[in-house]
Amino acid sequence: MVAVSLEELIKSIEVWLRLVKNRIPYVDPDLDPVLLVPGIAGSILNAVDANGREERVWVRILGADHEFRTKLWSRFDPSTGQTVSMDQKTKILVPEDRFGLHAIDVLDPDMIIGRDGAIYFHDMIEEMLMSGYQEGKTLFGFRYDFRQSNRLLETLDEFSDKLQSAYTAAGGKKLTIITHSMGGLLVKCFMCLRSDVFEKYVKSWIAIAAPFRGNLNFC
Repeated sequence: MVAVSLEELIKSIEVWLRLVKNRIPYVDPDLDPVLLVPGIAGSILNAVDANGREERVWVRILGADHEFRTKLWSRFDPSTGQTVSMDQKTKILVPEDRFGLHAIDVLDPDMIIGRDGAIYFHDMIEEMLMSGYQEGKTLFGFRYDFRQSNRLLETLDEFSDKLQSAYTAAGGKKLTIITHSMGGLLVKCFMCLRSDVFEKYVKSWIAIAAPFRGNLNFC
């Protein structure tokens, strides 16, 4: 049995920690950029009050009923086509952290026990990062307020801006879009209303479980 001094052991641990800390993740610069688009209820929603205080209201396990009733109850305004919060002092925002990926990754990031029940694109994001994709370069997310109409001008403008910014960040490469459920309807609506923008920035589109004909289909 080889004896190892405490000093040698500490030095070995320090070297290992430096290697882990400075480890450069595998990145494949030749990958085509991908934009992930979630379905209904697939984006984190934050409520901002009159004082600018921001808190997550969707998804939220602890205090969910109270937060839903006080912050997320909404009504449709036919004059603007928007869904607005019943509490006029509350504004609903969707976080853009991690180039839109944070809001569609784990819907309740605070969960420890039962976290699997709150994940959305998490597993796909992790697998893609391990395969050489890079957040903000070849991997992006389009988070949106799913309470709103897919035809809402603000949503269409945001999606157009996302396509353009992702295209630019990827060095002028066209995107592959992967949508789930109602995300497919949102993209189909955009493709019909703004076909020129779609053709300019999109290379291909994969729609998972999109109810194009009243059924769940894989395209």
